[in-house]
Amino acid sequence: MRWLSRFLILLLVASVDAAYVVNNAGRQINGTGISASEDGSVSLTTASGQTMTFRKGQYRSAAADRPPELSRAEKLLKEGHGKRAVPLLKQVKQECRFLAWDQQAIRLLADYYFSSGRFSEAVAEFQSLENQEEPAVQRTLREAMMQSGDLETVLLVLNEDIATGSREAAAQAYLMRGELKAEAGDLEGARRDWLKVITFFKAQKELAEQAEQKRSEGENI
Repeated sequence: MRWLSRFLILLLVASVDAAYVVNNAGRQINGTGISASEDGSVSLTTASGQTMTFRKGQYRSAAADRPPELSRAEKLLKEGHGKRAVPLLKQVKQECRFLAWDQQAIRLLADYYFSSGRFSEAVAEFQSLENQEEPAVQRTLREAMMQSGDLETVLLVLNEDIATGSREAAAQAYLMRGELKAEAGDLEGARRDWLKVITFFKAQKELAEQAEQKRSEGENI
């Protein structure tokens, strides 16, 4: 159900339907077609037939026409046919690289792999996103890393989140690090991490409540 909610949010924000480039001045230039090169350069064909080329670093964002394969994949995912959606999403990911829709395809792939228990594949997809700072992405990526058994790496990442991340990222990291310690038999260490969330991250109410619940459960072990 949580995965379906994220999927519906992606559908809501996917409102771009036509090819365009936003240059460094913030101006959106619309076109009838667009293509991207391996080096990140994009070529936009305008309504007058002119071709405008923007090298990587000369534009803020670019997008192609919405690929029909993405719409078919979304329909399949919504109907519960994820396996049939995967090849379509991979196609969009490859053909729309640098053109916005690759990011949506990657996110849908990552969420599908996560919901299917294919955690290593989910990690790889999440890590290929251009923007990994979104709290939901950070949280799910770290959960996938834990579930994939890559505990050494995820512990390093959690420690980094605690040291330099946002308040929400740090609270989430303490919460998850506590889970790792509890699984390793270090209940005292786990309780200390959860207590930090309860004590110092009251503004992150949901995470503080989760930490309180985990600490209570840990005291009963």
